[in-house]
Amino acid sequence: MKKHPIAVKLFLLLFLSLVVAIVYGVRGLYDARAHRAACYRANLEKLNSLEPSTATINTEVQQIQLDQDVIDQLEGTDDDTVIQRRNRMIDGVKLKLTKVNKDRADGQRRTERIQAELSSCLAEVK
Repeated sequence: MKKHPIAVKLFLLLFLSLVVAIVYGVRGLYDARAHRAACYRANLEKLNSLEPSTATINTEVQQIQLDQDVIDQLEGTDDDTVIQRRNRMIDGVKLKLTKVNKDRADGQRRTERIQAELSSCLAEVK
């Protein structure tokens, strides 16, 4: 007769272990999901901070295009004043292009760093 109460106790112990394992697993999944969400949220804010830089670069590119149009209009003249103005504009365009290229490279590096941080953050979950 003692075998039956031992079987019940073993069954209850097994059942309780199963419940604990399930609760622990569900909590782990919840924590992992919360951690992933935090990673995405933090990195989304960083990526969104790059948008003003992109808008500035686009504005500078538009200005360069306008300057290039004026330079093209000034081409073919023999007037020294116009030639000097054109040369100054060309120098200005060169400087702007250098700045735009530097800004683009910086933006690319920041984007790559943010993506690496996101990958690293997500790897912590696994």
